[in-house]
Amino acid sequence: MKDRIRYSLIYMGVLAALFAVWFTSQVFEGEMAEQLKIHLREKLSLIETAYANDGRADIPQMLAQFASGNLRITLIDSTGAILYDSDAEAGKMENHFNREEVTDAFAKGFGEDLRYSTTLQAKAFFFAKRMKDGNVLRLGTRQANLKQVYSKTIPYLMALLAAIVVAAILIAIGLSRVFISPLKKLVDQLGTPEWMNIENVYKEIEPLVNVIRKQDLELQLTIEQLSNEKQKISHLKDEFTANASHELKTPLTSISGYAELIENGMAKPEDVKMFAGKIHKEAQRLQAIANDIITLSKLNNRESEPFDLNEKINLWNLSHSCIESLMLNANKKSIQLSLDGDPTADILGNSKLIYEMLFNLVDNAIRYTESGGKVVVLVEPGALIVKDTGIGIPEESQSRIFERFYRVDKSRSKETGGTGLGLAIVKHIAEVHHATIHLKSTIGFGTEIQICFNSFLKQNKVL
Repeated sequence: MKDRIRYSLIYMGVLAALFAVWFTSQVFEGEMAEQLKIHLREKLSLIETAYANDGRADIPQMLAQFASGNLRITLIDSTGAILYDSDAEAGKMENHFNREEVTDAFAKGFGEDLRYSTTLQAKAFFFAKRMKDGNVLRLGTRQANLKQVYSKTIPYLMALLAAIVVAAILIAIGLSRVFISPLKKLVDQLGTPEWMNIENVYKEIEPLVNVIRKQDLELQLTIEQLSNEKQKISHLKDEFTANASHELKTPLTSISGYAELIENGMAKPEDVKMFAGKIHKEAQRLQAIANDIITLSKLNNRESEPFDLNEKINLWNLSHSCIESLMLNANKKSIQLSLDGDPTADILGNSKLIYEMLFNLVDNAIRYTESGGKVVVLVEPGALIVKDTGIGIPEESQSRIFERFYRVDKSRSKETGGTGLGLAIVKHIAEVHHATIHLKSTIGFGTEIQICFNSFLKQNKVL
């Protein structure tokens, strides 16, 4: 940019210099021509005075005294015939009545013209005036005389041109530095804390600077947010690893303990079956945790393994199938499990994921509802609602229940046999379907979780 500005200024300076020299030469040439005309008029006035004072016989001799190599004198009678010419024999010259300066002199009293002269074999300037006796006295000079004078000024004009070009180059270098200096300062300090406070920028680029400053602030904020998010993700990974290790360690310890008792013959024959049952139960819990972790992993990496979200799903039929699968668990606790709502409610999505989400919600509701309670699945257009009359969730824990392995009451959670990942899976499946989750819960009165698919119904794509 600096070079472009510099060269542009140099080009403009050179063009300006050429124009200045050309204009000066034109003015000088015009001025010289005007001076030549004045000189001829003055010369003619002098000759006219001598012409009026001398007799007829002395006129050619008198005119010859004024003639020179640079000045041609011609005397023409009223018919256009040449009476005298300083550069040629009058008798051999053609009639000059039709010469423009002569015609004007006869008609107006004076005339002038610039044309090629066959007598002088050059371009010449003529000035003619009618005398009192009716003859026309004409003076002429070659244009070469003017060019000769003008050519003497050429070296000075060339020197002026060179001086202007040099001055233009120096000024261009200086101005380019002055113009670029604020921009260079901005570029050098871009990204540093100091550049945000730079002032005295050009008004023309001030909007651009303000936009860059705004984007810089937004970029810094984004970087800070990404850094915080990275730290948060790192913390969640560490927390997840610790929680997963803890959750896996408990059933593994039980399995190892019971297996060791059986292996060493320390278990009574009548207790072997009971120990085997406990080992089987803990193994199922391990399997459930592993399955949930695998599910979460798939949900987190859905870009590499996209889900088909274009299935047309009837929420009523899906909910009815889910309730049938969990009815046995509800009956064990004497919990009334029911379905209500709109049988025609349809959405687009992944039926397996929606089923798993609803299964986790209903299973969680059954686990945390006392015997004799109620769990209701309500189907609405674009929404699924699961209500229970369970123990409820404290207000301070409601924002965290969808976190992995988070439990409100850890001792009770272990008794129910949950993995601690059910609601985390629900949250991720909702995100996959661009659905929103709404939670209402009161201690001792139960919980209501609503999944709204309204926003997703407007889409039809594979993620």
